[in-house]
Amino acid sequence: MITTSIENRVLTICFDRADKKNAITNEMYTAAEQALLNSAEDKEVRVVLFKGEGGNFTSGNDMASFLSMSKESEPPVLKFLLALATYPKPVVAAVEGLAIGIGTTMLAHCDYVVAADNVRFKMPFVDLGLCPEGGSSLLFPRFMGHSLASELLILGDFFSAEKAEKVGLVNAVSTVSEVLPAATKVADTLAAKPPAAVRNAKAMIKQDYWEQLQPVVREEIRQLSAMVAQEECQEALAAFAQKRAPDFSRF
Repeated sequence: MITTSIENRVLTICFDRADKKNAITNEMYTAAEQALLNSAEDKEVRVVLFKGEGGNFTSGNDMASFLSMSKESEPPVLKFLLALATYPKPVVAAVEGLAIGIGTTMLAHCDYVVAADNVRFKMPFVDLGLCPEGGSSLLFPRFMGHSLASELLILGDFFSAEKAEKVGLVNAVSTVSEVLPAATKVADTLAAKPPAAVRNAKAMIKQDYWEQLQPVVREEIRQLSAMVAQEECQEALAAFAQKRAPDFSRF
């Protein structure tokens, strides 16, 4: 589930499914999307803070929701990503534990990210026979360069908070106990600033790639949805379910 709260004009959106390492269902995507849409023009909200419950940010897509993507022209994950990518106010994230798939790519749409020193980032799209999502194919090369973007999106290994900071995905690294206080402090600081000026600054920072972003986010999800039904993805998912190494030698 998604839980929300507002304090000091900061809207906290929490991935709250700790027993499943905060794997995100379609219902959770829809709830998070609505929280963003409803707060975009709400004067009582000046900043959004994302966090996860139970020691993890998110382990990525819930498998059942993931498999349903190919059946929908605009799956809930797409609507959430578009709401996040176009959100006009500052977005802060407090990340700890696992940050898999969208748990990593969504950070490119955040304006300040604090990561705990225990975070394990990973974008396993290629290993699953899929393509990147969340606008990462556009944004990652822009802020970290082609070689690093290829390493993280194609090689797809786990990487640390220190590496994430080095490549520009994360602003600061802290201890686990300090990650939420540090992110909250940044969110409170942003919420105390003149709101129109903050929104204008964010819009100007994003203007260089703004027109390209939404079509890329849509195209990534379109291709990913189509690839779910293809043999490479089916072999990867079968291997995962059977707890064996996938065999892509016949493709």
